[in-house]
Amino acid sequence: LDISSNGRITVNTTKIYSDDQINYMNDFINDFKNKNINLSMNTWDKIRVFHDYIINNTKYDTNKKYESYNAFNLITSGVSICGGYSDIMSIYLNSLGIKNYRITSENHIWNLVEVDGIWYHLDATWDDPVASDGNQYLLHNFFMISTEQLLNLDKVEHMNDIERTSTTN
Repeated sequence: LDISSNGRITVNTTKIYSDDQINYMNDFINDFKNKNINLSMNTWDKIRVFHDYIINNTKYDTNKKYESYNAFNLITSGVSICGGYSDIMSIYLNSLGIKNYRITSENHIWNLVEVDGIWYHLDATWDDPVASDGNQYLLHNFFMISTEQLLNLDKVEHMNDIERTSTTN
């Protein structure tokens, strides 16, 4: 962001994904939907099947060796950190026409999802724990939960600056 002496504002943006990467991800999402979504599924089922697929096919990048902060790397390498999990979930939700936002705290990113006029938190990263025994686990502790439930589970990584301000005053 640059502001000149005459008040003219210039915003410089950088694309996270190339056009080829966007096309690849859209093809991936469309292929997933064609194979896994059917007319008898409700919105929750459609969200859960993708949530579970991502967790079952992704490992958290504890070494941060890869470009694991984005959705493209998640679907091409199966390795990611929270940015990749929340990005791919948002791309998928958008493809279904489901309103959602990516929520950030100082050190973490997850999704906020609206279903039937109610907002829920969805944190696929925390539902894909790094286990000391080396096994992959699929959890649903952070799947479509209320803000109250989220903060009962974790008040450190999931508390954004607005919540910190309002709870400390």
